[in-house]
Amino acid sequence: MKKILIVFTMMMFLLNLMGCEKDNIEEPIEDDIYQLLIDAEDLSGIAEKTKVLITTDGSLGLPTSYQGVVISYHSRNSEIISDDGVVTRPNSCWIESRDQQGTDNDEFDHLNDNWPVIVDVTFTLEGQTRTAKLVFVVAPREGFTCDKYLG
Repeated sequence: MKKILIVFTMMMFLLNLMGCEKDNIEEPIEDDIYQLLIDAEDLSGIAEKTKVLITTDGSLGLPTSYQGVVISYHSRNSEIISDDGVVTRPNSCWIESRDQQGTDNDEFDHLNDNWPVIVDVTFTLEGQTRTAKLVFVVAPREGFTCDKYLG
């Protein structure tokens, strides 16, 4: 009788442990959505477009969706790159910079001619969002007006 009681107690203990075992439920849907937002940023091809100097006008061909994720853009300099990703190259250089070496009367061609343009990106899926920033570098038009840089 004592052995039966021990076996019965052990069985109850094991059943209790099995009831506490973590269910093999998939990750919560929110985690899946957030991972898809990350994938949209990494795999949509957006980042590849920032690795080249833009030397022509026209559309950058930025993706507007990726596996159900809606991708929207907001340019911080919409005169050069619109929110739709259309480039209009400027007729001037970006900034006149001084020679950091402190030498006098040296001329520097095309120093800081290219325009950096930041575009804010928002990835949205089922009410969740993720944001990123892209930096594009746009060359001015040929024949742009910009003086030589003097140190």
